[in-house]
Amino acid sequence: MSAVDERRPPAPAAMERTRRNALVAGLAALSGCALQLGVFAIAAHGAPDGSAQALSGAIDETPLAAGQLNTHTLLICLPLQAVAALLISLGIARVMPARYRLPRAGLLSALWFLNFAVPFGGVVCTIGALAVAAMLPRAADRPPVTHVEEPEFAANPIGNVSYGRGARLKAELQNADAGTGFRMTALLAMQSMPARTASPVLQGMLADPLDDIRLLAYGILDNHEKVLTQQILVERPKLDETLYPNVGEDKRRQVNKTLAELYSELIYQHLVTGDVYRNAADQADGFASAALALDPSDASLWRLRGRLALDRSDLDAADTMLQRAIDCGFPRDRMLPYLAEGAYLRRDFVRVRGLLGEMDNRATTPTLHAVLDFWQQRERTAPPRDARP
Repeated sequence: MSAVDERRPPAPAAMERTRRNALVAGLAALSGCALQLGVFAIAAHGAPDGSAQALSGAIDETPLAAGQLNTHTLLICLPLQAVAALLISLGIARVMPARYRLPRAGLLSALWFLNFAVPFGGVVCTIGALAVAAMLPRAADRPPVTHVEEPEFAANPIGNVSYGRGARLKAELQNADAGTGFRMTALLAMQSMPARTASPVLQGMLADPLDDIRLLAYGILDNHEKVLTQQILVERPKLDETLYPNVGEDKRRQVNKTLAELYSELIYQHLVTGDVYRNAADQADGFASAALALDPSDASLWRLRGRLALDRSDLDAADTMLQRAIDCGFPRDRMLPYLAEGAYLRRDFVRVRGLLGEMDNRATTPTLHAVLDFWQQRERTAPPRDARP
């Protein structure tokens, strides 16, 4: 027999120890209850207190002997009640389930205070609470949680790793160990990338500790914004009737549509933030609305207004406009991500799964592909609706 088996008490000994503990606990609790009965008996023999009548003038003076007798009775009852509460607390704590025993000092203090303040009622409350706890379902044991350090991206071996072009340039820019000339070359190379892809990286470079990097990133962003702003300044005067008095409805609709698209490009390319962002969104929505007033069948403008409505969390208007775009001929499969986004913001997850389930993940971007994998996997693993309780 191993040492572990030798130290483990046999089952009959454990049962005998449990019975002994229960017996000792019961005797302690019964002794405490009996002592509390004695306290009640002592308190019942106290003299009537005439203090209230004396203060109200009903009697001339309070009998001194009655007051002294009650004081002596109180001084006897309080220590006896404290001892009784301690015996009851020790008895209850001895048979308390193991998960409630720690911290032991706190448990004994709480039980003593309850039984001291509420004679007999403390015992009833404690037994009732344990009975209710026994009837409640036990929480499932949680697996242990361990702390895992966040992995760090090592940009030093960048020359030995193959990336896509955008990821490689981003890694080169964020590599603090690379030379300034090397990073400047990577930053210049980002000018040939789409503005929507490059703008978030360039905005991150505005906080770079090197002045050259910050200035170059700001210059590239400012150049992208100036190109769109110049186009807006060229198009806006075309709506002035004093400068162009003979502009037809078709030309006016085209100018409004162009302005709406230019303002939306400022948002799409991440070139504006804060109040400028809000102003660009309002301008895009206003010009799109003016163009749709002249031609309500333009599906691309309904889509643009629907996306802007989603951005400002106007979900009812977004659903209406996106559906209007589909009705005007915009492909439904290209509108499903926006409809699913609106459903997600409404917390209508059943509709989100249904809409994304209609999409083909082979014809989506990598980011949207990951979203589809998540939601379509949930749809495959979810139980049938009629099988749910």
